[in-house]
Amino acid sequence: MSENTTTIWSERDLRRVEEISQNASRPERGVMIDGWSVGLSPSKAKRSRCVNPFYASARSFDENLAAVRAQYAQAKLPCVFRLTRWISDPTLDERLAAMGAEAFDTTHVQLCDLNANFERRVSGFTVNFDMSIEKRSSPSSIGDIVQKLRGDSAEEIAALVERWRTLPLTIQSYTAYDQHGVAASHVLTIAEEHCVGVFDVVTRDTHRGRGFASALIVRALTDARANGATIAYLQVMTTNPAVKVYERLGFTTAYDYWYRTVGDV
Repeated sequence: MSENTTTIWSERDLRRVEEISQNASRPERGVMIDGWSVGLSPSKAKRSRCVNPFYASARSFDENLAAVRAQYAQAKLPCVFRLTRWISDPTLDERLAAMGAEAFDTTHVQLCDLNANFERRVSGFTVNFDMSIEKRSSPSSIGDIVQKLRGDSAEEIAALVERWRTLPLTIQSYTAYDQHGVAASHVLTIAEEHCVGVFDVVTRDTHRGRGFASALIVRALTDARANGATIAYLQVMTTNPAVKVYERLGFTTAYDYWYRTVGDV
């Protein structure tokens, strides 16, 4: 990959980032159905409770869809498909659309080259107020702070903590506290090979727009870079105003994915 300000990502890079992001979001419960990876986690993130059609299927679409619907009905979860440029069946998106399954929550996968002028890009992200940062690596401790800031239900946070606990990857949590010791913002990183993913970016409503999350991301990426990471990635909905902040940090959109929900029969 080049050392230019704007990195041209190869197809090989993008496919590997997609795989690594899937590893980071691997559900703590799920099944494979004829090439479709069916995530059945009750956690908040749709990435862990959706169908990812990875491989070519041998059975009919209708047979697989019936089996998937049965799994989600048993789990009491909606039947959601995640669609990317790498889905095994190029007609699948059209099939789901023809059933009335509208696309929603289109999401950018953004990448940042941590070797290309990283220090210069992040030098402007400074805070002009007192702030302290606490690092955590215990899944249960991370779950506590995420639940307090985001308001996940007990079932959602329990599933998320279990997923973190079973990951064979390096997770690191960063929490920013204001001058009064109030938890203001949180960022989680999950590292694999030369890549680091940015997840669970959440800021207390009363502290938004003040730079807490940006400062945490800069700290997290600086640490990851020191530990050998050369690519950072994150996933952000196209309608999220934070896209502009991420772009200022050097993230650019590499590809998109979207979801479709299949209703009851």
